Amino acid sequence: MDFSELISKRRSIRKYINQPIPTSILTRILSAAQVAPSWAHKQGSRIIVVSQSDKVEQLIDAIGQKWTESAVTFLVVCIDPEQSGIARNKMNYFPVDAAIIMEHLILAATNEGLGTCWIGWFDEDAVKSALSIPPKCRVIGITPIGYFEEVPPAKERLSLSELCFDNEYGEPLILKEEIKEKEFE
Repeated sequence: MDFSELISKRRSIRKYINQPIPTSILTRILSAAQVAPSWAHKQGSRIIVVSQSDKVEQLIDAIGQKWTESAVTFLVVCIDPEQSGIARNKMNYFPVDAAIIMEHLILAATNEGLGTCWIGWFDEDAVKSALSIPPKCRVIGITPIGYFEEVPPAKERLSLSELCFDNEYGEPLILKEEIKEKEFE
């Protein structure tokens, strides 16, 4: 599918069926994350594929959201902050590096006909304990991944003029039709 269709099809899926993901599909998804950019090409993010039933149960407990109980596989993205950088404005960039990896995973999964749902609300210490993640690493995101029961409808989005500004914050962007080449003749 083309990229515009792909990003339009992505949804936050909260109901999964118990069907394993073929290794070839999972490999393609993980390979998409492998090519994600990172600060100074440090590649500090790590992905933990969680499918062992006892680990899945521990992870579901650490997430603490009932809807995750239907998932049988999760992807957990973590990063050692020292494996990233600090921007000029003194903002730590490690969450950005890991977020890019998460989005690559999520879009690649959508492309393969699988569902995901970015989870940012979880007990980080419990996740680290369940998955033996080193103390210095930060867990940035978790997503269940798998075949789904239902696809929720698309949610309403801001218009481009509300989302995008023209040259300065607050100045609505008004997109004009492209000028045709003939108008220059």
